[in-house]
Amino acid sequence: MGILGASQKTTLEKFVSGAYKLDKLAGFLTEEQLDLSLAAGEWTIRQVVHHLAEDGEFWSMMIKRAIATPDVLIVPCEFPGNEPWANALAFSKRPIRAAVALLKSHRHVIAELGVFFSDKWDNCIAFSVPGNEETTTISIGQIISMLTDHMDEHLATIEAIRQKHGI
Repeated sequence: MGILGASQKTTLEKFVSGAYKLDKLAGFLTEEQLDLSLAAGEWTIRQVVHHLAEDGEFWSMMIKRAIATPDVLIVPCEFPGNEPWANALAFSKRPIRAAVALLKSHRHVIAELGVFFSDKWDNCIAFSVPGNEETTTISIGQIISMLTDHMDEHLATIEAIRQKHGI
């Protein structure tokens, strides 16, 4: 176990707080409000919440893999893409309460791992997509930063939807 650096601490605080900002922006909306979007055919607040929860679920396992089996080559199952995945899992219809709770839980677990294994932030996993010989390498610190930025982008979208619809 290492010592958490100042930038790691700041990153983890922002990482965890994103889930609480999401809950504040979306957690208490009505069912009708959750189904609002910026434009026809774009994702609704409900779909964005489920997307973020699914993303957190996937990447939390990748962070654990980087801690437990650094430099492992991951060959993910074929992912059909965001739209088919969202449709298959009914992102547009399901309630969001459990997804928000899952996101908060994942973020706390990852933050705890980030503190406990602060000396492993540079541990990496490598990705290889079936049919492609190239691999992509990403570290734990990069994953946490990427997830934080991803959340921020979607929080801005939810804020824009709320603003457009006067919520």
